[in-house]
Amino acid sequence: MADGSSLRSKLAASLPKSQRFTLYHLSTPPTLSPALYSAPPGQKPEKTTCESHFLSVTICHNDKRIQIFALEVLIYTTQDLITLFVSKADSTGYLHLLKLPKGTASPLRTISSTFIAHLVDNRKRHDRQLVVSLFARSQNQYLFPGSIENPGKHVLDDRGLIKWWCRVLEPVLQSCESKSDTPELDRWLKKEPSHITSKAYLRVPSCDLHETRSFFPPHVRHNPALLAKWHPNKDPLRDLAGYAPTAPERCLIPRFPDDPKSRFVDELDDELTEPPPSSQTQESPSKGKQPGKWKSVRSLDQFWELMAFRQECSSGRLVGFLWAVFTPQQVADRLEESGPIPFAERVMRRPHISDGPGTFAPVVQPPMTPPAEQLVDPHLPDADDQEFSPATVARAIGPPTYAPPAEETALVLPAKHYARINRLLLSLDYADLDIAAESSERWIGDVGICAGKEEWGFEVMGERELEVQGGADGGGAEGAGEKGKGVEQAHTLDMGLMRKKKRGTEGDGSTVAEDTNGGVNVLATGLVRKKPKIT
Repeated sequence: MADGSSLRSKLAASLPKSQRFTLYHLSTPPTLSPALYSAPPGQKPEKTTCESHFLSVTICHNDKRIQIFALEVLIYTTQDLITLFVSKADSTGYLHLLKLPKGTASPLRTISSTFIAHLVDNRKRHDRQLVVSLFARSQNQYLFPGSIENPGKHVLDDRGLIKWWCRVLEPVLQSCESKSDTPELDRWLKKEPSHITSKAYLRVPSCDLHETRSFFPPHVRHNPALLAKWHPNKDPLRDLAGYAPTAPERCLIPRFPDDPKSRFVDELDDELTEPPPSSQTQESPSKGKQPGKWKSVRSLDQFWELMAFRQECSSGRLVGFLWAVFTPQQVADRLEESGPIPFAERVMRRPHISDGPGTFAPVVQPPMTPPAEQLVDPHLPDADDQEFSPATVARAIGPPTYAPPAEETALVLPAKHYARINRLLLSLDYADLDIAAESSERWIGDVGICAGKEEWGFEVMGERELEVQGGADGGGAEGAGEKGKGVEQAHTLDMGLMRKKKRGTEGDGSTVAEDTNGGVNVLATGLVRKKPKIT
C-alpha cells in the first residue's frame, strides 16, 4: 500500500499539529460466523465471514502511557454485501492532559472518522454494496471500567451522542464517495474506476421528521447538496438484505451482537407458528400457516413504531440507528434494472475477474494465517484450523474479486486470543490517573507478550494546523456514549437557536447609545416620542 494511503499518514494529516499519539491496532483473520440475516422459509442462511478490528489510542504524560480512547469495528462479508458494524467505543476522560486550546475539534472524533474511512477504503468492491452500521446509546462507561469516576470525563447525553456520530460519519461519506473501490484492480484491467454513491440514513424511534433532521451536522442542514444524501426517519434494510419484496420482515433485520434491534427480533420470533432454527442450522422452517411471519409486526414501519416503546428507547433517553451506504455504479444499475438478486441465484454465482479475452479465472487469495511471530503462545491450542482455514472461508463465500491489502498497522491474533485480550481490558481500572497508567501499561504489555512482540503499535505526530471552532466539539473534549460510544464535549446550544440583536443600528434607523462613563445604557433622543395632544 502506498504510504499516502496508510492509516498512519491519514491520521497524521488529520490530527492537531505537534501532538503525539500512539495507536494500537488489533485484528483477527476472517472466520466463519452465523449469518447476519435470517433465511426465508425453505432456504439456507447465507454464508458469512467476520473479522474484528480494535483500535486503542494512548498519549504520553509524565513518561507514562495513558489510554484515552478505544474503538471496535466488526466486518461481515457475504457474496453481495460488506457490513462494517461499529460495535464498541469509549473514552477514559484523560484527553485534557494534552491541554489543547479551547475550541479545538475533538481528536477522538477525527480518529474515529479516519479509522472507519480507512476500513471502508480497503474493502470497497465494484460488485457489492458496503454499509457502515451503528447505534448510538448514551452510557457512562463500557470499555474502560471505573472511568466514570474520573472527574475529567464528561459523558454526552443521548442527543449530543447522536449528533456526534453523525459528525463522525459525514466525512466518511465525502471521502469515500468519489474514490475507486478497487484502484489497483482498475489499473490492472486498464479501465476507468466505477463511481460510488453514498447515502446516510438515521432513525431515532419516537422522533418525528423535523426532530430527526436536527441531529444532522449543521453544515449538512444548510447545504442542499449535502442534505440530499441524508435521509431522516428512513432505513436501507430492505435494500441491503437482498431478499425478494415478499420475504418476511425478520429476514430483513441484521442480528448484530448487543443490539436493541436483535433483542426485539428474538422476542418477536416467539410469535412464529413454528420456532425457527438458529442461523447456524441448515434449513429454515417451511411448515405452518404463515412460516417465518410475525403475528404482531407486519411491516418494517410497524417494527420501528414498536421499537419506540421498547425499554431501551423509551426510558427517558433516545437511541439513534445510523447507516452509511456505499453503492458502486455497477450495483446501482443492476438494482435499477432487476432489483435485488434472488437468493438462489446468489448461491450459484461466484465472482470472478477477467484473465484475458474469453477466459475467467478466480483470484487466488493469499493465506490469512498470521505469521509465526504474531501467534499466541504455541503451547496454547489454536483456533479450529479445519473450520476457520482460508480454504474453508473461500469455499463459503467464493473467491473475492480483489483481495484487500494487508493492514500494515494491525497486529493479527486468532479469534480466541483476541477475545481474551478484550476480557482483560474489561477487568482493569481507569478510575484515576495513576491507576489508569498502570492499567494501560498492563494491557499493552500483555498484548505484546501474547503476540510475541516486545514493542508494538505505531506513533503518529499530528500535522494539521489547529483550528479553533465554536460549538459542541470545542476544547478538544471527549466522552463516553453509545454503549460507551462517544466523546466528551461541552454542551452548547446550536447557534441557530439563539439570535442576539446587534448593538447599534435598529430596524427603524434608531440607535442605542451607551454611557461609557457609568456603564448605563440610555436611550438616544430619537427614541423618545411624545404622544400628540388631542385638543
